[in-house]
Amino acid sequence: MDYQENEAEDYEEENPTTINWKPSMVLVAIDCNPSMFITRTDDEGNETHPFKDALTACYEVADSLIVAKSKSFNHFGVVLAAEEPKVTLTDIQTDFLESLKLLKEKQEMSNEELQREYERTSDLDLAAFLLLCKRKFKNVDTSYYKRTLIFITTDDNPVKNDTQRKFTALKEAETLEPCDVTLELVPMNPNFDFTLFYNEMFHLIYANTPNREDIYPDKDSLVEKLNSAIACRHNKIRYNFFPFQGDSSRNLKVMKVNYIRKAQFLNTAKASHDGRMLVQYKEPSEVPEPETFILDGGDCGENIKFDLSDKCEILQDDLELGFHLQYVSNRQTDIGIVISEPSILIVDPKEELKHYFEEIWQYCADKNKVLVCLKKLRNPSDKRYVELIPKFAMNQKCFMIKDIPVIDEERFPKELLVKQEEQFEVKPSSKQREAVRKLIEKLTCDYDPRMLINASYGNQKAYIKAKLLDYPESDHVDDPTDDKEGINEQITDEVDLVKTVFRVASEPQGTKRKTTAGGSSNKKGKR
Repeated sequence: MDYQENEAEDYEEENPTTINWKPSMVLVAIDCNPSMFITRTDDEGNETHPFKDALTACYEVADSLIVAKSKSFNHFGVVLAAEEPKVTLTDIQTDFLESLKLLKEKQEMSNEELQREYERTSDLDLAAFLLLCKRKFKNVDTSYYKRTLIFITTDDNPVKNDTQRKFTALKEAETLEPCDVTLELVPMNPNFDFTLFYNEMFHLIYANTPNREDIYPDKDSLVEKLNSAIACRHNKIRYNFFPFQGDSSRNLKVMKVNYIRKAQFLNTAKASHDGRMLVQYKEPSEVPEPETFILDGGDCGENIKFDLSDKCEILQDDLELGFHLQYVSNRQTDIGIVISEPSILIVDPKEELKHYFEEIWQYCADKNKVLVCLKKLRNPSDKRYVELIPKFAMNQKCFMIKDIPVIDEERFPKELLVKQEEQFEVKPSSKQREAVRKLIEKLTCDYDPRMLINASYGNQKAYIKAKLLDYPESDHVDDPTDDKEGINEQITDEVDLVKTVFRVASEPQGTKRKTTAGGSSNKKGKR
């Protein structure tokens, strides 16, 4: 089978859209305490305002989801701990476009305007506010997997040492977990004192204390926090792990984690005024030919032809879905040999016998061994041998799932297949080393994922947003990494030094590279 076809089949088999997906609901609660409107200065000397930063973070997250895959994010609403009736900004089930427009309008206001409109003049009744948030979740008339309440604040003592208010707030907070509501505290004050109130509240609810390192002083850190709760970076599918060969009665519950890598324009139906598809892509209306499969008979006889139903019947068996342990061994594949998308196997949090999973992992890690398993993910489907490699990631013990290639699936780079010419030992001089070091230092910069921009995707997104939200069409999105002339100007001295010490002849200006005959024919074919 061709490598590309195998990769496409594997992606389709593990595509999260094929499973029964339940959305989670997130409610972002922003405090309107006077300290949320204080002007602060960040490390770079820029002015920041906690309340405005929180609104801007909500807008940026919503803006990034406008054309996201509908099953790659959780629906969320924004409420304010303000005076009535200004509490609700956007409900969880508010039309997505209207919510985005409102958040854009609010985050464009100045800090003074926001303060005049939303600053709370009285103390916060935390018990009443938590009760209101629980009712917001209850009003959502759809089944969902999880409810998360994210409270953004700079006030570390909302009860102000009032015994009665503290008692009612703790009692109300104690009811969050029975209502399946998870509370996450997001402090924006660098000097936030957890001991004044929140340590006691979290110890009462979850028998632990909030992490004191989780401080989010600016907009960028808030965006990362909200993205981790709203934008799904991975999907989890439950399977069984069978540690005893031929015995399906004894198993451990595990979860296969796939990471979402691609942005897709598939949410245009959700991001529309009336719920209908406004922007859509249509495949050419051609009647597909019935799929036919051929089994090569080789020297034994004639080829055997069969259709899709025959294929499903052949693949159908009574093997349970999941991972069936075959044996423990050394690594089966070399590093760099990858034929499918990477995924991770972790133990299901609901599994009562987690320690067995951890003991198996510990044995493999100590002995440098892997688990060779037979993988079956759906019915019917091909069975595939995989190796489970012990890794420690995301603060937990897990296995990396790696498909074991068979016969012609293993591919090597052409450089490894070409006979290498005789290599001569080269010892660079100190001047050459120093020249290369200076060039590397000049080309080194602090990495930020936002530096890498897909210009084509950005232009498509800008066009769709303009049509959906009635925005004026934005300017063309340029790729900042494509500034070759600017980079050349910055490293001119270093490049000249490298050419000098390595005696590299400069290419005369005005000369053009010769193109091969194949390159010329390709250009002609694209007319």
